[in-house]
Amino acid sequence: MLIVMSCLNSCARDICEPVILPQFPYAGPKVADELQNLSAEKYPHLWEWVGRLNKLRLELEN
Repeated sequence: MLIVMSCLNSCARDICEPVILPQFPYAGPKVADELQNLSAEKYPHLWEWVGRLNKLRLELEN
């Protein structure tokens, strides 16, 4: 029992630092123009990912 209590005490001393996520910039018109020129046939995984992001955005807005 003493061993268990000493382990619990050692865990309690750790301080959890909050995770700070980086702020990503907005893509802007240059990226939008580039995306308009990329075909879905050539880059299907990219467009699947963009579709998933759009679906998530719509779900979070509601």
